[in-house]
Amino acid sequence: MERIPTRCGFCGRQAVTRNGRCPECGRVKRAPAPMPEPPAPPSVWREVRAQLAAAALAVLLVVAALVIGSMFLLYVGLLFLCAVLVIAVVANGVP
Repeated sequence: MERIPTRCGFCGRQAVTRNGRCPECGRVKRAPAPMPEPPAPPSVWREVRAQLAAAALAVLLVVAALVIGSMFLLYVGLLFLCAVLVIAVVANGVP
């Protein structure tokens, strides 16, 4: 059975391991480190949390504008709300 040469972590040479040691430098070759698990996908709440906060701020601005009676704040709040909706549609791909 043919053995595959592996790279020594100390001397850097490609060699076939004998008794767990590099035949070139004599040091112990360690087994490769296990691959880390991929991170869990983010939850839906985490993805839309910022968008919901921006939408809540826009609605609060519109309500404040209606209570105060300021047309300027009303227009700014509506523009802000429309911008949040456009960003949400573009980011999530909702038709």
